Amino acid sequence: MNPRTRILGLLLSGWASLASAQSPTAPPATAATAAPAPAATPPHAATLPHAATTTPPAATTPPAATTTPSATPPATSQGLPSTTPSATQAKLPRGWYVTESAPQHYEAGVDASSPCEGSRSAFLRSRTQATDSFGTFMQAFSAKDFQGKRLRFTAAVRHQDVKGWAGLWMRVEGPDPKQPLAFDNMQSRALVGTHGCKRYDVVLDVSKEATTIMAGLIMSGTGQAWLDGVRFEAVDASVKTTDLLSAPQALPPGPQGLDDEGPPIWGRKNMPLGRVGHFWFDSERVETNTPLVRGKGSTWKGSFGDELFEHGIEVNGTYEVRELEVKVRAGGAATLIEGSWGGSPVYVRLSADALVMRWGPSQRTLRRDPALSTEKGCNAYVQGHGGRVEDRVDVCGVALATRPPLTQLVAAFLSVGFRGRSDQPLNIDVKPPVRSPQAYDDSKGYIPPSRRQ
Repeated sequence: MNPRTRILGLLLSGWASLASAQSPTAPPATAATAAPAPAATPPHAATLPHAATTTPPAATTPPAATTTPSATPPATSQGLPSTTPSATQAKLPRGWYVTESAPQHYEAGVDASSPCEGSRSAFLRSRTQATDSFGTFMQAFSAKDFQGKRLRFTAAVRHQDVKGWAGLWMRVEGPDPKQPLAFDNMQSRALVGTHGCKRYDVVLDVSKEATTIMAGLIMSGTGQAWLDGVRFEAVDASVKTTDLLSAPQALPPGPQGLDDEGPPIWGRKNMPLGRVGHFWFDSERVETNTPLVRGKGSTWKGSFGDELFEHGIEVNGTYEVRELEVKVRAGGAATLIEGSWGGSPVYVRLSADALVMRWGPSQRTLRRDPALSTEKGCNAYVQGHGGRVEDRVDVCGVALATRPPLTQLVAAFLSVGFRGRSDQPLNIDVKPPVRSPQAYDDSKGYIPPSRRQ
C-alpha cells in the first residue's frame, strides 16, 4: 500500500479516534458558557477572543509546544482572534487545537503579517517533510443550536508550498462517533501549491440526532496554510450541501419522454445494482474476472492481493495487481473517472449519449444507440460502420446514476477493458432510459445477489 493510499484510508475511518483522543464530547450550552447561537443572529466576519492558555485532556500529550489544545470544546462555535500582535504567536485561540496522524508533524499559531480579513489569521504548517501524514487546526462545539438545519462553514484561506493538499473540513457526529452523520474535507476541490486569499465553503446538514460539530483547516503532506474570517451560519435549502456521505441520487440530465417505462429493475430486491458490459456489482461484491468483496468500512479486497480504498471521490489501492489512483466526478451530465492505473493515465467519460474510455495507448469511443434492444434499465453504447455493430458496451442500473457507488463502478469499467470488442445484444425489446432514475439504495431490506441462496 503506497503512502497516499494510507492517508486516504486514515482520513475518514480514523477521524473519530483522533478527535475523541484530543477532545471530549462538547457539553450542552449553558448560560455561563454559551455565546449567542450563530443561527439566531445575522452572520458576520467572526472574531475570536484573545488567545488563551489552556490545558489538554489528561490522557493526551500536546502534539507540540506551540499547540495547546482546549480542555473542553466550547458549546458554540468560535471565530479567529481580533487582537493585533506584532508577530506570530505560539498560543492558540481559545477553543482551537491541533490533532494529527503522527506527533510533532504539524504546528499552529496566530499570525498578524498578512491576514485576508481582520487583523490577524491562524496558520497550520508542517514541521517535517513527511508526505504520509495529516494534521488539522480545529474546534469542536455542541450541535444543539443547529439541529435540523443546514450549516455553512466558510473562511478566507491562503496557502503556500502545499505539497499534498489542504482545505476546510467539517464533520457532524451523532451518538456513535465512529459513524459520522455528515462530512466534507474539500478533497474533491483540494488546495495545492501556492495561492492568495480566497473564501471557501463547506455545507452540511445537521440532523436532529446530531450531538457534536467539528470544523477547521486540514493539511495532508507539507506546506503552510492560513485562515481567517471564520463564519458559521444556518442557510436554506437553496444552498447545496457538500456532504461526501450523502446518499447517491440518480437524476436524469434531461427531460424524459412519455414512452419511458419507469424505473428499471436494477437495484430491486435480489437484483444487482448495476452492470458494465457483462460485469455486475451489488453493495457487497463486484463480479469480474478478479472479483472484489467489501471489507471493513470503505475497504474492498480481491483476488491476487488486490485491495481498494474509497475516500470522498477517490478510489486508490491495487486492482488486477496494478497500482490504482483515480478520482470519480459525478453529479452532472457526465460521470468522469480520471487518474492512473498501472502507471498509465486512465480516463472514462460516461454521458447520456457517449462512452469514451482511454488507458495508455488503448481507446474505445462509443455512441449510445437508443434503437438497439437492451435489458430494461440499460443504455447500449456502440461503435460500427454501415449499420454493423463492431463494438458494444451495455451500462445498466446505478452505473448510470449521477451519484453511483464509486469503487464498484471503477472496478467494473476497468474490467470491461479499453480495447474494442463486440457484446452480443440482448433480446429484450424495450426502450432504454436516457439516464437511469434509480438511486443507489443500500437499505436494510436489500439482499445482494452475492448472498442469495
